[in-house]
Amino acid sequence: MATPDELRATLAEARATFREAIEEAEMGWRRGPGDGAWTAQEVAEHVIQIEARITTMVCEACGYPGIEVGEPDCASSIEAVDEFDAVVSRCDAKLQYVTAEDLEKPHEHFGNVAAIFEMNAQHLAEHTAQLLGASSS
Repeated sequence: MATPDELRATLAEARATFREAIEEAEMGWRRGPGDGAWTAQEVAEHVIQIEARITTMVCEACGYPGIEVGEPDCASSIEAVDEFDAVVSRCDAKLQYVTAEDLEKPHEHFGNVAAIFEMNAQHLAEHTAQLLGASSS
C-alpha cells in the first residue's frame, strides 16, 4: 500500500494537471463539445466543489471536521484557477495530517481513506480529459 506522502504526491500531480487544463480552457470556457456534455466552466466548478467533498470524506473517516465550500461561479478560467487553488489549499491543510494508520480507516460508503485518495486522483484525471475535450471544441 502507498504511504500517505505517496498518495498526497499522486493527488498533487493530478491537481497540477487539472489546473493546467483549466488554464488552457479560456478560449472555449463556455462552449461544450455538444450532446449535453459539460462546458469547461461546468467541469471546473464541479471539480472545485468535489475536491472539498472528497477531503471531507477523508476527514469523516479520520474523525475530524471536514471543509465546506460554496457553489463556485467561475466566469473565466482565471477565476476558476483562483478558486481551485483556494480549495486545494484548504484541503491540503486537512490532508497533511493523514497518517499511515489513517489510511486503513473506513468510510461508510467509499472504502478506506487510501481508496478515497485514489478515487480523488481518478476523478481529477477523468475531468481533466473532459475539460480538455470541452476546451478544444
